[in-house]
Amino acid sequence: MSRFRLVAVLALVLASAAACARVPAGTDRSLVDDWSMLAEAKVPVPKVGDCWRTDTSDVYDIIDLPGGVLGAPCENSHVIETTFVGQFTGAQAEADRAPSLEQLADQYKVCDEETTKYLGGAWAGGRLRMLVYPPTSAQWKGGARFFRCDIAALRTEAGILDPRKETLKGTLQPGGSMLLGCANQVGSKESWSDLTPAECTAAHDTEFVGVIVSAIATYPADDKAMDTAYSDRCWAQVRAFTGSPDSVLGKADVRYGYWMMADKDEWKSGLRTARCYVMLSKKITRSLKGNGGTAI
Repeated sequence: MSRFRLVAVLALVLASAAACARVPAGTDRSLVDDWSMLAEAKVPVPKVGDCWRTDTSDVYDIIDLPGGVLGAPCENSHVIETTFVGQFTGAQAEADRAPSLEQLADQYKVCDEETTKYLGGAWAGGRLRMLVYPPTSAQWKGGARFFRCDIAALRTEAGILDPRKETLKGTLQPGGSMLLGCANQVGSKESWSDLTPAECTAAHDTEFVGVIVSAIATYPADDKAMDTAYSDRCWAQVRAFTGSPDSVLGKADVRYGYWMMADKDEWKSGLRTARCYVMLSKKITRSLKGNGGTAI
């Protein structure tokens, strides 16, 4: 029985070979040279307006993790949006690995400018956090040389992400929905840990007055260095924003607070700004902008 099967199979093979030998006229007997080659596989390049989601609720968990966010349809819940896509060039593009966060100074400048255009205002003046992403290691090995400028929507100053289904584009134009304004402190008067947004016509004890740049070039490693970097500049912003003399501010127990927006690696790339706030020991229901000599 086994021998019969072998002979039968052999007969089929010979028959197939004979059939293949009968090649139609005008053909060259080649089975492959008339097929076009498949396109080379390439890493998909993100686009402006792409949306992203993440499993974490804290923006600080994804600052230096481009693989920590996943693409998502913009009409679905997402927390991050791409504002610009650029390309590495020169020595950076020729390196065997993607640049680290501290090596992205040029890219931070580009992202800051392009993100401002996308939003309609400087991102630091909104409930937002800019993120700059090089390709992942796998993407870099696959030939990707793009960098991505993203903007993340925040619910609070401490970095809690704010899922949304609407675009962030234009949200920092005058009257925009993501502009910083009034808020309430979380924590004690001496040590606040977060700020929750509030309407300026509702009870609040804090108001955003502007963005300040560090007065020192080195990363502030302790509280004293932090004060040197920001304190005088924040108090000057409070005075300018309120238009109030020290005599008025002192009577109302007006203080200032600031929130630094960079970690150590981002600092090396030039992100040295902080958000500055005027803070009160009581609740009020109006803005202090242009307060002048009015009692608080």
